[in-house]
Amino acid sequence: MKVILLFLVILLIAGAVAISGCTRYADPELKITTNLSKVSDDPASGNITYDVKLTVANVGANNAYKVRVMTILSTPKDLSEYRFTSRNTDAGDIEKGTVRTFTERMTLPATKANYDLITAGTQQPAIETKIMSISANVMG
Repeated sequence: MKVILLFLVILLIAGAVAISGCTRYADPELKITTNLSKVSDDPASGNITYDVKLTVANVGANNAYKVRVMTILSTPKDLSEYRFTSRNTDAGDIEKGTVRTFTERMTLPATKANYDLITAGTQQPAIETKIMSISANVMG
């Protein structure tokens, strides 16, 4: 009889925990900002090299584990002969309330016409970031 009563109490506690929502971690909330700095350009190849500074701030209420960010650097999308390059950054674990900064060197290929527009300052390259993977659970 004691075994059945103990089993029922454990089942009741497990059910209460499941109903209360304590079985799921809160999603981390990351804010990513970027900054471009031109390093060099090569008119012969049409390549423009940039240092891309990524700042990842965890503004949520939970730690973010195994964070992976993809950065896409491209010629302006409205120009003809759109070109781009991408890079994945393993940001690792970012605790709530912390900010981490990463710098990636990226080389943007461009056609002669787009190269001229970008290096003259008439057009600016586009930059986009996406969270590729993240976990709120240190085990996951």
